[in-house]
Amino acid sequence: MISTRPSNPGDAEAVSACVDAVARERRYLGNTSGFSAEDTRAFISSLADSGGIQIVAVADARIVGWCDVTPIPFEGMRHVGRLGMGLLPPFRGRGLGRRLLHEVLGQVFAGTLRRVELEVYASNTAAIGLYEREGFVTEGRKRLARILDGATNDLLVMALLRDEWPGFQIPSPRTA
Repeated sequence: MISTRPSNPGDAEAVSACVDAVARERRYLGNTSGFSAEDTRAFISSLADSGGIQIVAVADARIVGWCDVTPIPFEGMRHVGRLGMGLLPPFRGRGLGRRLLHEVLGQVFAGTLRRVELEVYASNTAAIGLYEREGFVTEGRKRLARILDGATNDLLVMALLRDEWPGFQIPSPRTA
């Protein structure tokens, strides 16, 4: 059974190892190795302070995936968050990415964020399909954005507005 829950600073080593494993595939993330446990701990701690969130997927007491949204801290852009996510290979194609994405979007859109944006390599058709099914729209393309291991790749810029997300439900007014 796979459970999901918000991450906490105590998860730093496990999240760091998960991110590192996905990064070392050299296909999906911008970095080719993960972040240190200390950097990951600081990131997780900063999310709580900034109104962001990270949800992790746990299988057999092991973190096997993550999805997070980090709010943009600049004046005039505080309604925007940046999405990142990944899953270890054995856990892909099982609906877990969609589950993580739904949980994260539901939480950030219930708060102050009105826009979530991301960048995804054009070769990552599975992720692009997931994002499109959830209502993300391609807003641009960075051509020849990466040259790695002799292969070139474009980077798609995608975004989703809260009011356009099929999963968004307007909170009902409270009655006294």
